[in-house]
Amino acid sequence: MRYEYKLIHFKAGLWTASGLPNDLNLQFDELGRDGWEYVDMKPILSGGLFLFCIGIFTNTKHFVAIFKRALDTQSLIARTN
Repeated sequence: MRYEYKLIHFKAGLWTASGLPNDLNLQFDELGRDGWEYVDMKPILSGGLFLFCIGIFTNTKHFVAIFKRALDTQSLIARTN
């Protein structure tokens, strides 16, 4: 089976304690209705500061959610023509 993929970027901010938009569930529900399946979400980190004996601190700038959906035979034929 072949898939197509979609990356959705969410800016990190002060919307919620998690830093994700409040309407995230609504957006994911809409993608699900359109046949997209959630695969994973990754934070995109920026910058960093090394402090002696403490380690490295990074700042999350945004998140990337990865979705996939199966391509049907008709979609594959249309894409190759």
